Amino acid sequence: MNTEPCVECGFVPELLDEDLTCAFCRLNLYLKDALMNMTVRFPVEIVTHGDIEIDLDVPEEFLDEDGELRDEDGLRDWLNDNEDEWYELVPAFEEIQSKEVIEIANAY
Repeated sequence: MNTEPCVECGFVPELLDEDLTCAFCRLNLYLKDALMNMTVRFPVEIVTHGDIEIDLDVPEEFLDEDGELRDEDGLRDWLNDNEDEWYELVPAFEEIQSKEVIEIANAY
């Protein structure tokens, strides 16, 4: 296993070329004249998962006779239909699940 760092970036890859560069730097050096610096604009779709905690009046149709929640699916559908109750709230916890480039809007 290699313990020498790449002379260009300092990364220690498993293999170094004869000129002591890693594959990424070697490719950049090889293609340096072929690369063209461009400004690229693109929309990104970010899917997140978050937790919101809110005090709200739950409709009785979702509760049992003891006042406990009995219909989670119904309450979830009700919350989705009544976004104005919670949509603008900032989640107490939020985690990015995925990021994906949708399309290239412009490149110049």
